[in-house]
Amino acid sequence: MKVKLLGIIAGITSLILTSCSTTNAVSNSNTLLSNRSFAPESKFFTPGSNKLINKRAINVSPIEIKPEAQSLAVLNTIIDETNTVFSDLLLKEAETYLGTPYRYGGTTRRGIDCSAFVKNVFSSFNKDLPRVSADQAREGEKIATEDLKEGDLVFFATKGRGRVTHVGIVHGRDENGTLQFIHSSTSQGVTITPITDSYWGKRYLYGKRVL
Repeated sequence: MKVKLLGIIAGITSLILTSCSTTNAVSNSNTLLSNRSFAPESKFFTPGSNKLINKRAINVSPIEIKPEAQSLAVLNTIIDETNTVFSDLLLKEAETYLGTPYRYGGTTRRGIDCSAFVKNVFSSFNKDLPRVSADQAREGEKIATEDLKEGDLVFFATKGRGRVTHVGIVHGRDENGTLQFIHSSTSQGVTITPITDSYWGKRYLYGKRVL
């Protein structure tokens, strides 16, 4: 996984260098447009007539694209694409735990609890998270449920009183747009569950983005 990430980073560096050279080309073309002169008037046929009439030409100012604005747009695109690739790799790692049994306090593939599962997956990509779900809930930025995406964390209160006691990773949405999350469940081990599940839906608190 880490070797693949190095390749992705190298590709991003290449894209940034390419975008810099593209910016110069756009700047040069704008200069050519601004230096070009237009005829003060032109002749054309009026509809339904064979007569030529003179019309004064319209002066058109060239559209100027600032190099820094274009570079920022390219950079934002690269960041979005990089986050998408990273989330895909993160979920592929999470999926390798599917079927792993739940074990309270467990941290290995022989048995693992919800917070250790999340911590292990993120640690594979050098993202260190706290060991306990309640502490993990203090990380990152809170995101509205409808805006959650792959790789975000979702938190639940399984013991009431609004206190975080369970965590999972957003896995995506199904064909109906229902949010799915991958987590270590006490009854099923590591599995993928819809947020609307009769049990988990009532205990869902909020989602956060830590990437």
